[in-house]
Amino acid sequence: MIESSPMTALVALSTLCTALFIGLGFLPRPSRAGAIWTSAFGMLMTMSYGWVAADLIESPPLRGAASGLMFSTIALVWVGLRVRRAALRSHGVVAAAAMVIMPVLLVVTAETDLYLTAVRAVFTIAAVFAGLILAELVRLGPLLRDEVLPLAMTSAAFVIFAVINVVLEGVRLARGGAGPEQIALVRDVNTLGALLYVVCAAVTLLLLTRDHEPVRGAASDSTFTRVARDRLRRAEAADDKWWALLIIRLDDPTALREASSMHAFDQVRARFADVVQGLLPAEADIDLRDGAEVVVLLPRPEGAVRQILAHLLENVATTESDLAVRLSASVGWAGVDVVGYDLDALISEAADAATLAQERGGDRWFRVTVG
Repeated sequence: MIESSPMTALVALSTLCTALFIGLGFLPRPSRAGAIWTSAFGMLMTMSYGWVAADLIESPPLRGAASGLMFSTIALVWVGLRVRRAALRSHGVVAAAAMVIMPVLLVVTAETDLYLTAVRAVFTIAAVFAGLILAELVRLGPLLRDEVLPLAMTSAAFVIFAVINVVLEGVRLARGGAGPEQIALVRDVNTLGALLYVVCAAVTLLLLTRDHEPVRGAASDSTFTRVARDRLRRAEAADDKWWALLIIRLDDPTALREASSMHAFDQVRARFADVVQGLLPAEADIDLRDGAEVVVLLPRPEGAVRQILAHLLENVATTESDLAVRLSASVGWAGVDVVGYDLDALISEAADAATLAQERGGDRWFRVTVG
């Protein structure tokens, strides 16, 4: 008979969160980070079933192994966040080490008086990863503050609770002894914490997966990329010099986000994207990256591009919004006559030019003149 109702709830909830993340997040928008987070949810779900099986057959080592692997899934969440922001090192080896150390520590002590100490030690190790997750979420900045809030709050609570656990364990060791009731209480409290954490993690990671922004300065594998590469290849073969790659960015998106709600900011981004698309000629190839940045491949001579950009900046500046600020945009302009016909090079140069335009005050374009 299964006596732990919190663990039974964790089985159901982890199964639901895994299915939702795969169906609504990973499958529609597959990515390396999404694959890592899918593995984390899958492992949590599998190990929750393992924990219930261990309870049924009364196997403390199996229960310890399942608990340790469940705790270690938090390390995978951290690795996924680092992969998402394209960090130089994902530190997957560190996560792999945690996935070995945590279950081994609990299995070895499962039938000894040191089990409660081991549980709290594993909890503390997991809290270290929770702190690292919190740091990664903070790095995402205010544009995603609503998306990261659930996981950030529970990660902070995880760290605080770990400190309390360390203090309680110190007091317990000083007094000596740990009865079955105390171990059961710690187990139930940890399970309830896991219930809260898995829900918050599922919400945040699902939102981050669905709102994933491609790395700027590189071409993602998309329909736009394939079409643009083909057009540039044929333009090069025909020695056609009248092609421009434009990156159009909404100025100060961070300030706009801080001064508004998520709904208001989403409306601003939608209107910005509508204005840009409405003013570009029908033969332009357009890639909406995150609503605040648009990549455009435009077959027009220099004079025509200047007219289009002047009209575009004027219309963005007169766009109505619910915010008490004037909207503006900055444009980076890279022509094939200067940069060449390589799409990645054009995007990189145009991105740098857009950044320079923003640094000079925004509401302007900057054209690349030296490749």
